Amino acid sequence: MKYGRLALALGLLVCGSAKAAEAPLVDHWSKPVMQRLLLSLGAGDQQQTILAGAPGLLARTTDGLSFGFYAKACSPTNTPEGPYCRGVEGIASFDPGRGADRTALVDRLNRQYAAGKFMAEANGTIRLTRYIDVDAGVSEGNLRAQLAEFIALAEAAKDAVWAAPAR
Repeated sequence: MKYGRLALALGLLVCGSAKAAEAPLVDHWSKPVMQRLLLSLGAGDQQQTILAGAPGLLARTTDGLSFGFYAKACSPTNTPEGPYCRGVEGIASFDPGRGADRTALVDRLNRQYAAGKFMAEANGTIRLTRYIDVDAGVSEGNLRAQLAEFIALAEAAKDAVWAAPAR
């Protein structure tokens, strides 16, 4: 009986220290975390930006794809670092060229790539967006994977848009 309690106490102690060693969850927009994760994904040439009053980062892949990630779901109260935002939105724009049937292309892209939302913009470009919810907290590894998925989706969409007949 004594050994059973001792084993249980040691087990709880080990579990507690393992949990203490876990990295904190990302539960809001953090420019340093986003910069580090994007850099680890090969997204260089990063520039800070603001979209609708919320912070963001513009970046470029080595293949020349430009995109942005912006803070979303922001509370009206600011922290010393700016608004407290519990979401991230990825945005990329593509120009299919003159004569492309943008409506048909957007429809095809939305059916082919359900992980994002494509829209035909008034200026003739096609916009890709993807929302990432970090409200309850995600690991940096999970957030990195979601950022990587957006970049891969944007790369695939870029190839599909630029292969459109009007190019």
